[in-house]
Amino acid sequence: MIVIKTIIKFIFKIVGLLLIILGQGLVLLAAISSILVNIITGIFFFGAIVISFSDMSLVEKMTFWVLAIISGAIATNIYTLPERLVDTGTYLMEYEF
Repeated sequence: MIVIKTIIKFIFKIVGLLLIILGQGLVLLAAISSILVNIITGIFFFGAIVISFSDMSLVEKMTFWVLAIISGAIATNIYTLPERLVDTGTYLMEYEF
C-alpha cells in the first residue's frame, strides 16, 4: 500500500508541476493579449453607444451591443483559466493521503 501511495504522489507531483508550468505560460500570454482585448472592448462599447443614437434598425443596434458585452465578458475572465491551472497544480503537488 505504501508503494502505491508513493507512486501516486510522484505522479501527482509531475502532473502538478506540468500544470503550473502550463498555467504560468498562459498567464504571460493572457497578460499580453488582455491589452488587445481591452482595447477592442473599449472600441465596441464606444461604437455601441454611438450607434444607439443613430437611425439604424433595432436588430443592428442589439447586435453591436451583444458583441460589446461578449468581448467585455472575455476581457473580464481572461485570467481565470491560467489561475485555475496554477491552483490545481499547486494542490496536486501538496496533496497528502
